[in-house]
Amino acid sequence: MTDSTLQHHTTREDARKLVLETATSLFHARGIRSVTMDDIAHELTMSKRTLYQLFCDKEDLLLACIVKHDHEEQIRLQQLARDSANVLDFLLTNYSQNMRKNGEITPQFVADLPKYKRVMQYIAQKQTEQEDEAVAFLNRGKEEGYFREEINFRVVYRQLVALINHIITDEVLLQYTHRELVTNSVIAYLRGCCTAKGVARIDEAVAQMKPDHQI
Repeated sequence: MTDSTLQHHTTREDARKLVLETATSLFHARGIRSVTMDDIAHELTMSKRTLYQLFCDKEDLLLACIVKHDHEEQIRLQQLARDSANVLDFLLTNYSQNMRKNGEITPQFVADLPKYKRVMQYIAQKQTEQEDEAVAFLNRGKEEGYFREEINFRVVYRQLVALINHIITDEVLLQYTHRELVTNSVIAYLRGCCTAKGVARIDEAVAQMKPDHQI
């Protein structure tokens, strides 16, 4: 696509969408730091000047990619919640979907995120904003008989957020796959919150998914 084609056949919003899709694909495949604005412009056969008219710098572009992905995730999760029979099935189905989707993302992408302050501030803000809704949702699992009554999901949520943030910032963990990290951290943590009924459901689901390492 040439700049003239871009100008005559797409709106500014169409152009932004195309850049976001291309940049996200490159970031996921190669990591963030190794992808330059030149690389993205070249991939789109677009001048760097045009690219900078759409996004002021790479962090601005990365943040827009993260915001777009977050919006798409919210739509997916809302639909999944409607389709799920209970809280635990929602969590397990989401885990399975994420394993398939994130398997193609290089670990370097996650390792690079802490280098971008505005992106990390956005992630932290979203984690805080989502806390009340997440805690209320997890508490429903007690009523359904999957989670133990004595569990304080306010504590659990904050611990899981801290755990995820540690995974993002610990470069030693780069040697492990996304599946290994989630199975042996988040899923293992949730399993500890479960009743016997919940433990049996998690073990059944994880065995069917055949993860790299069992819990």
